[in-house]
Amino acid sequence: MLMLQQTAVGPPPLPGGVAAVLRFFFNLPQWFQIGGFFVGVAVAAWLLVYVWRRRVQIAAWIKTRQRGVKIGLATAAAVAAIGAAGFGTVSWNYMQHDNGFCTGCHIMKGPFQRFTGSKHDSLSCHSCHQQSIFASTRQLYLWVADRPEKIKMHSKVPTRVCAGCHIQGDKEKEKWKRIATTAGHRVHLESDSSALRNVQCTTCHGLEVHRFVPVDSTCGQAGCHIGTQIRLGKMASQTEFHCIACHPFTAEVPLLATRDSAAGTLRPGSHECLGCHEMRAKLADFDPARDPHRQTCGMCHNPHEQTRPADALKSCASAGCHSDWRDEPFHTGAPHRRVAEQCTLCHQPHAAKVDAAECAECHAAVKGRTQGRVNPPQAFDTTRALRRVSQLDIDPEQKGKGDANPPRAAPAPFSLLPSPSDSFPHARHKQLACLTCHVTSRPNTGLTFVPPRGCQICHHQAPATNDCAKCHAAADIAPVHAETIAVAVADHPARRRSVSFAHSTHAELRCTACHETAVTLDPSAPVKACTACHEDHHSAKRDCATCHTNEAIRAAHPDSSNAHTACDQCHRESTVARLVPDRGLCLTCHADQREHYATRECTTCHFQASPDAYRAHLRKAGAGT
Repeated sequence: MLMLQQTAVGPPPLPGGVAAVLRFFFNLPQWFQIGGFFVGVAVAAWLLVYVWRRRVQIAAWIKTRQRGVKIGLATAAAVAAIGAAGFGTVSWNYMQHDNGFCTGCHIMKGPFQRFTGSKHDSLSCHSCHQQSIFASTRQLYLWVADRPEKIKMHSKVPTRVCAGCHIQGDKEKEKWKRIATTAGHRVHLESDSSALRNVQCTTCHGLEVHRFVPVDSTCGQAGCHIGTQIRLGKMASQTEFHCIACHPFTAEVPLLATRDSAAGTLRPGSHECLGCHEMRAKLADFDPARDPHRQTCGMCHNPHEQTRPADALKSCASAGCHSDWRDEPFHTGAPHRRVAEQCTLCHQPHAAKVDAAECAECHAAVKGRTQGRVNPPQAFDTTRALRRVSQLDIDPEQKGKGDANPPRAAPAPFSLLPSPSDSFPHARHKQLACLTCHVTSRPNTGLTFVPPRGCQICHHQAPATNDCAKCHAAADIAPVHAETIAVAVADHPARRRSVSFAHSTHAELRCTACHETAVTLDPSAPVKACTACHEDHHSAKRDCATCHTNEAIRAAHPDSSNAHTACDQCHRESTVARLVPDRGLCLTCHADQREHYATRECTTCHFQASPDAYRAHLRKAGAGT
């Protein structure tokens, strides 16, 4: 046992066999030690009582002795007193200042070996472990009573003891100042929290006894962070992470900075997170210049509470950073109200700055990131709309037919000037997002198109399915208006005639039956000439006077004697072939005879033939029969 002790902690501090004797008594059974203590106390008490009761006889006996005996007794008493005082002084100094007293116990083997390898190996145990004589006596009693096999909590070392050494001298003071101003020390030593009220240096540095170097479980000792675990993603499977691998405990904080600023410094940043090679691969495109959170990863990500990186989104408002987001009209306004709490639709993590002036670019990016699941309003795409309207199918059979090829319709006017500011009905377009028509990123124009053609491109994209009445009210198209058409016959110049057009007469038709020009939806030339629909207007039972006025007809046919035969000499043969000389055809010239035998056919009396029988005279081939 003695050899083991000497090997563990060095040679015994007491000379010769005294140490062996003491160790013999210390290793006696517990009952023997306790019994011997009480026996010794009883003997000492009996001896004191015995001497006290015979003090008179003892004093008288000393007085009756010779002078030499008295001197000898006094000398012996003085030597005993001086010896006891010297022994007490040496013993006190040995117990209080000599590490040999502590290392004499076998359970000090491990702690003392660590102590000798630390920077404090030149100190005595009681330089740091300072306690009263009563605490030391109690500790001795507990050692005898419990016979511990490991060191229990004893003689806590307050911070003032550490400061007593570390602030001696300018060099040490400067070092202590640097330690005291680091983020971790300020948070733990300056906190007004009840949990940190009694934190001392050894609260963190005392787990590895006498070595004073924080280790993996340092933050978990004393019940501080014992339940704190890493739960985030694959980090949860890592068991060798030390707290300071992520939390920069020794980062320096300015002297005038508040404790809250120091606590913020403890949050993991890009330097700590990107120190992991896997994290560098995951965030290969990370641009610190675009990060509005100043690369403080721990501001949003909490690996001790979150299990997925996406859980960080919940902290946008709860972390106190953006708790006032509802005060921003841009977030709570009608365009963004429904998606206001989905921060990452617009704000991308690690690059969350968004240019609110470029709405179209942001909306396009959102649509792309969500793969079309979210489709915010886009600026009006003129080119795409033009491609759509250019694919409208126009029935070739609806081209103009008639006496002559009608003139081509003039193209719709194209203006480069913006429409007056008070001419646009915003109320009618309130279901559209502003950026559909307005652009804020270009200084030279405020619209995505040039009106009025741009308006037509938008509104006339799908004329077959559009509800024209939304823009064109019935009152706007009700009035009858005049249209000028050109009528030409062979060997004669074209004659321009005015005809009346009423939308109400054509109410059974769809708008696109007449309005078929791409983009403008203007009526085509055949439609304007009425021949697109009325190519059969020369058939029987038609009231020709509806379009053909008497004055114009009479002026074109001054030779009334030849006006009833061989019409195909001037007019198209195909047109004349469809004519039937019934009462409607005759009244074109003889309108004043409308009431003359109103129910009879004119040819029956005037040509002695029915209209069908006289029909052949209208052509040159049958004019002489």
